[in-house]
Amino acid sequence: MPMIMATDKKKEDTPRFLVGACLGMCPYAEVRLRQRENLVHPLEMAVDSNGGRLNYVQPRAMVKEFSRSAAGHEIKASDIRPLPVLIKTMKYLLTSVCQRQDVSWAVVYQFISDRLRAVRQDLCVQGLKNFTCIQLYLAAVRFYTYAHYRTCEHDLNDFDPYLNKKHLIETLTLVISLFQDQDTEEREHKINNASFRDDELFSNNWDDSDEEELWSNGSEDTSESKIVQDAKISEKNSIPKRTETEESQSQSQSSEADIEEVVRDLNGAGISKSSTDTEQASSSLSTDRREEREHIMISGYSSREEAEALYLLVNFGNEEVLKHAIELRKDIRCSELVSLAIKMNIAWISCNYCRVLQLSTSLPPLFLCAFHAHMTMIQRTALGILSKAHSSKGLVYKQEDLAALLYFPSTRELKEACRHYGLTVTDEGVIFVKSAFNWNTPMMKPMRVKRIEDKLTNIQLSELLLPNGLVL
Repeated sequence: MPMIMATDKKKEDTPRFLVGACLGMCPYAEVRLRQRENLVHPLEMAVDSNGGRLNYVQPRAMVKEFSRSAAGHEIKASDIRPLPVLIKTMKYLLTSVCQRQDVSWAVVYQFISDRLRAVRQDLCVQGLKNFTCIQLYLAAVRFYTYAHYRTCEHDLNDFDPYLNKKHLIETLTLVISLFQDQDTEEREHKINNASFRDDELFSNNWDDSDEEELWSNGSEDTSESKIVQDAKISEKNSIPKRTETEESQSQSQSSEADIEEVVRDLNGAGISKSSTDTEQASSSLSTDRREEREHIMISGYSSREEAEALYLLVNFGNEEVLKHAIELRKDIRCSELVSLAIKMNIAWISCNYCRVLQLSTSLPPLFLCAFHAHMTMIQRTALGILSKAHSSKGLVYKQEDLAALLYFPSTRELKEACRHYGLTVTDEGVIFVKSAFNWNTPMMKPMRVKRIEDKLTNIQLSELLLPNGLVL
């Protein structure tokens, strides 16, 4: 019996997760193996002072490759990198390697994407879930989002958009779940502290003499308590009972009040049904002032707001994701960035496609990259609806107005899109005919947009890819 208890105690003392012991970006055993088998990547070669690549290996620049876990393979602590080394690796990949000019961007993307999977694997093996770990996952999300935009014009041999989006959704979903776990732990901690304070207060105020006094005075106060109870019963009977119609009306009024509260939270202002003065004041604003206000780029947001907004934009139009966003805490749901992403999703579900494109102008550069994957779909759907609304051979829509309405960079891109979907384009404008638009035509390949390029040029790549928690 004592031996069994000792064995059980030994199992309980065994750590559940492995603790990394590798102090380099690549384990020593892997460095030796890849040098012997000539498996060193060109981006792991030595670099001179001018940025040129040399023809010999630099072990300090080697980064651990991603390898699938095999059955029977023992994971060693010497092959796993601890959190400080993973932070160093992430900074090296997203600052130094990402800006290399001696190889093509497709090669840089394939290298970083593989090494990021190895970083995520090391985090998972060690069971790390703190805030710094979330920042590392969020940095990977930023890279996948930026790469999806920058590599959109490449061939499938260089870039697989389906695989990149798969990694993006997996990592982003993990970030959202980690934030939810933190909320649950914080809520439980508050509940435990509150119950502990109540128990402590009860134990400090309660005394044995109080109990004796209660029992001693119980028989004397019986008649008095009976009088009080009779008075309460008579008062209750004197109040007229509410009918079923009145109860249903009160319930409907309370539900309408709840709906109005949610609408006020999403709109960011206290708007109710009876506030006609507010509606008249908002409608009196000029179009120029509205456009100027909506074109202001959002800045200053937390990591949680960034993750929730990216989750809405990557899964654009998904009703389950929109429901998740509406059920968030009020401070997160009503933040400027998250509320903008919610409004864009609602506009898409409401078939207000021009409104979606209009709201997107206020997105920061990283979020524009996430939204860019859906712009071609939105423009195609809007052209198809316009072909029904303006289906007349004698009706011509001006190219400049249509390009501005659907946020095409210029009339040249508009002409290419219209001709791709079967619409007739003349020197005067676009002719929408219901039978001309071909819904069976596949969507055009997404192209890089000048509006997004201009915003990306005004920000450094390291600032775009590294979250604030990793910039030290």
